[in-house]
Amino acid sequence: MRGVVLGLMLVALSAQAAPLYRWIDDNGNVQFSDKPPVNNPKSGVTELDRRGMVKRAPEKPISDDERARQQAEAQQRKDAQRRDKALLQSFSKPEEIDLLRDRQIEALLGGIQTNKLRRQSAEQRLARQQQQQQRLLKAKKAVPADLDADIAISQKELVDLDADSKTKLTDIDAVKRRADADKKRLAELRGSN
Repeated sequence: MRGVVLGLMLVALSAQAAPLYRWIDDNGNVQFSDKPPVNNPKSGVTELDRRGMVKRAPEKPISDDERARQQAEAQQRKDAQRRDKALLQSFSKPEEIDLLRDRQIEALLGGIQTNKLRRQSAEQRLARQQQQQQRLLKAKKAVPADLDADIAISQKELVDLDADSKTKLTDIDAVKRRADADKKRLAELRGSN
């Protein structure tokens, strides 16, 4: 008899310790169960303790914009950690960053110088093509379509070379800014170690 009473008490205690779940169904009715619902309701499921107190509330739904913002922030933190790690692995002192900066700027200046030489060549070619076009026009002869095409190609090459040189000048400024930021961050990271 004593074993039966003890068994019943254990069953009663385990039933009291079992969690209780509360949710709102699709019809707007509050539901309670000792098992969570099969389908996940929009309002979420609240887990209650044996006294009916909230043990775990459902997570508040977030908007797609908020989720995207949180993901973007997480990605930015991950990218910053990756940059910091690369910075620490690549450089032991700020002077090394200056050397890299100078090499990058030298390469960009070399590209600008190459563009200047190519521009001179393209200008000379364009001048010859335009002179030939003018001679034909003065002689009241038809200008061949391929000459007009060559002139257009030479003019576009000049525009492209100028744009590339301008981009390289902008890149030089970006290299300087990045080097300054990297030196400052390296000092912060080395100071914190």
